[in-house]
Amino acid sequence: MKIQQAMGIFRKIFFLAILCALFVPLHVRAQSAVTLTAQAGFRGFCKSNKWLPVHVTVENKGGDVNARVQAFYKNGANGQTTVGMDISLPATSRKEFFLYITPEALMRNFTVSVLDGSKTLAKTNLNINCSADSSLLFGILADTPSNFSALNNVQPMTGDVQTAQLDIDDLPDLAQGWEMLDALIISNVDTGTLTVEQKQALELWLAGGGKLFVTGGVQWQSTAAGLGNLLPIQPTSTKNTTLTALSTYGMDAENLLEGETVAAAGELQTGTNILVEQDGIPLLVEKEIGFGKVYYFSADPGLSPLDDWDGMQRIYEHLLAFRSPKPSWGYSAWDTYQAGSALSTLPELALPSLLYICCWLGLYVLIIGPVNYFVLRRKKRTELAWVTVPILVIVFTSLAYFAGYIYRGSKPILNRIMLSQGWQGVENAQTTALVGVYSPSRTIYNIESSEKFLASPYPSINEGLQSSNDWETIQIDQGAVVPDVHVEIGGMKSLSYDGYLPSLSIRHDLTYVLSDQTPVLKGNIINTSGYTLKSVIVMTSSGWEILGNLAPGDSGKVNIILSNPNSVSTSRYTLNTALNWDYPSSEDIVERRHSAFFQAVTTSYNDNISANSGVYLMAWVDDDIPTPIALQGEEANVTDTLFHIQKLTPAMETTKLGKLTLNSSLYGWESTLGNTVLASSYNVPGGGYNIRFRPSLPIHFSEVDSLTLNIGTNNMPQQVHPSIWNFQTETWQTLNLDAYSSVKVPNAWQYAGMDGEILLNIQGDPNGYYDVTAVDFTMTVQP
Repeated sequence: MKIQQAMGIFRKIFFLAILCALFVPLHVRAQSAVTLTAQAGFRGFCKSNKWLPVHVTVENKGGDVNARVQAFYKNGANGQTTVGMDISLPATSRKEFFLYITPEALMRNFTVSVLDGSKTLAKTNLNINCSADSSLLFGILADTPSNFSALNNVQPMTGDVQTAQLDIDDLPDLAQGWEMLDALIISNVDTGTLTVEQKQALELWLAGGGKLFVTGGVQWQSTAAGLGNLLPIQPTSTKNTTLTALSTYGMDAENLLEGETVAAAGELQTGTNILVEQDGIPLLVEKEIGFGKVYYFSADPGLSPLDDWDGMQRIYEHLLAFRSPKPSWGYSAWDTYQAGSALSTLPELALPSLLYICCWLGLYVLIIGPVNYFVLRRKKRTELAWVTVPILVIVFTSLAYFAGYIYRGSKPILNRIMLSQGWQGVENAQTTALVGVYSPSRTIYNIESSEKFLASPYPSINEGLQSSNDWETIQIDQGAVVPDVHVEIGGMKSLSYDGYLPSLSIRHDLTYVLSDQTPVLKGNIINTSGYTLKSVIVMTSSGWEILGNLAPGDSGKVNIILSNPNSVSTSRYTLNTALNWDYPSSEDIVERRHSAFFQAVTTSYNDNISANSGVYLMAWVDDDIPTPIALQGEEANVTDTLFHIQKLTPAMETTKLGKLTLNSSLYGWESTLGNTVLASSYNVPGGGYNIRFRPSLPIHFSEVDSLTLNIGTNNMPQQVHPSIWNFQTETWQTLNLDAYSSVKVPNAWQYAGMDGEILLNIQGDPNGYYDVTAVDFTMTVQP
């Protein structure tokens, strides 16, 4: 009995030992060999449907591992969205990189894991705070972030402000990952540690509309070390100075700055605009880069007397809370129907011509009818018609099928259309590509991009390219791979890609001519690229000028009177007609593609092209510039279309020393309604809506002689009630429109704020129906 008990105890101990040997070591190794650390975005902040950088660090303390790191979440179609990257982890190694995902609205968390095949080596769940796009996100890269606590109280026109304290390592290596950030403040941090990739991403982010605020002060050398030519001034030394000019600029007479501080001084760069100057020392200067701005503040806000001056909040609000003016195509809200039409405009997908169909049907009727009858009658076998007719039907059906097969081809087709937004002085252009994959047979493709283009679902076309509404991409060194894309016979799947390509080379001598008359834009544009530019247009907020086709070396003359914008001069349908793009009836398939894509990217309120401010060159290049997207292991027929838009920076010329006439065509704006200053009674909120105008040129004036406001409406002017902000009394002044929808503002100088900005509020009769068809102004100033 004792022997049996001993044997039973021995078996239990042996069984437990086997369990320990099998599971405990493996469990320990899985937990300790590979560790994972991940951080979402800018310290957890994000914006829906914009690229979110996920900073991942993987460390391997065990043997060699080939792993896949992936971020995944459940998408709105009840599938799974996954973005992964394959990495090699040698023994005792550490890898640090970014994954890029596009979070959906209301998304609050996702998972990052490390996989070895189907085995999970490490996993972490991340919480994120995705805000609406109307919120502003300010990143603070400073040795003492608390010096910028005033940023938390900044009030933008719409939404709110969130701040994120950042380190150099938090800044992504691709510009796509910066688009959630609205402004970056750098103070007393060694920017010399920025990588080459981070510097390139910073410049492209600025060109896309970002704002950079850099401080000087005692530690000016390390702060400016890695920013190079991005700064409007190259600091070389420091000087002691007072700051009374800053108080005057901030229009804060009750909180005058007293005492001296240390300010950085140096050489101003080309294109610099001095906003505040004290005794010959530039205190605050700006430089425009594309849609964005770089501000250099020569003092340190953390030092006396600025550390306890309340006026810095007003300065921050003025500089950083004003959203960079962008045209309608600068946003992601495209007309998806027109975009889908552009992707479908392929010769292989077009219906055969009417003549071809009529000839085919005529031949069919002729043979199956009279020819068949006379042949059988000649042979005296008319009773065989019940055999010959079905045979002829089968023969003609087979011929039609094979003719269609040959017409459409046996290769897959890639229709690749790119919108390229370039900026004068910036080497690369922001590029969004739409790619339609047409398949002649039911099959599966792997789609690969290069040039660091990132892939994402294109809204309202198809989000689930793989089975079960899943979306999967694998990021590689040069781009991304979208695997296992299912395409049916004769079907098409569509994808969207974001990246950057070299901008087209354009030269010009355009000049704004300012006088006591309406401003004029004049000069010449020269095509210095190696490509023929088709249907070239010079676009302004006041209208356009069509230059036609420009071969390499050709030039076009521009002369546009910059009157206040109106619905006729900005109608995209009017421009379509002027270009002879009679879509969709045009038989020219290239014209149809141009027309559909143009309407897709320029969609805005009331079908007007909203250029906001600035001068743009628009042109098309067909089949000469390849889109960096291809099918892995497949030879495809490719159609490439590039719609290039380049923001130009004209010079400024004043013809007289006396008064100047300025109008809203020279101003950029932002509105609480979004990308429009126009409205109808149904979308005007109870308290009305606000519009802030700010000069888009470095115009400095000492006095405002007159200001006339015009509010266009399709109904009685009395149904629209505008007000204008008085910057001296800080109150709203109600205005009454005359019979011509205009009003001359009394004491006009009181209504020009910092840098000449103008703030309006427009309300309407709550019991009436009206359309606000124009909001503009004309003012005369003294230089």
